[in-house]
Amino acid sequence: MQEIQLIDHKLFERIISEAKSSPRKRKNFNFHQLTEVYQRFLNVLTSSTYISVHRHWNDPKPETFVVLKGKIGFLIFNEDGTLKERHVLASEGPVVGIDIQPGVWHNLVCLSDIAVCFEGKSGPYLETTDKEFHSAYPNEGDSACDSQLLKWKSLFA
Repeated sequence: MQEIQLIDHKLFERIISEAKSSPRKRKNFNFHQLTEVYQRFLNVLTSSTYISVHRHWNDPKPETFVVLKGKIGFLIFNEDGTLKERHVLASEGPVVGIDIQPGVWHNLVCLSDIAVCFEGKSGPYLETTDKEFHSAYPNEGDSACDSQLLKWKSLFA
């Protein structure tokens, strides 16, 4: 880890290039070590990335998203999986970010070609307890992901 990390367009372009070539069509750039109590990172999304509906509950963690470039649709779900709220977050829009409490079912869809988000949440990161996935929706890699992504994007058309 560097002592100082500038967050500039050169960094954005490097991570955007990595996101485009990634099988998941997104890429995180961590400013933290996974063991730190404050996780902070850039999350670069492409329009074709699929993010499963999830929450951070078993190891309760609040989460903050701020869009630095592009536009995303942020979806909030009820416990039963029905849609509760939808929000457009955009670097050039009236709403640029959202803060959610632990246990809120959510996901996001990239509404522009590329979106660069800053995220912050509690740590440390442990893969086995970080996320709980909602059973009403396909998980990343399932054959139904593409059609589900189109449905979510249509909510913002």
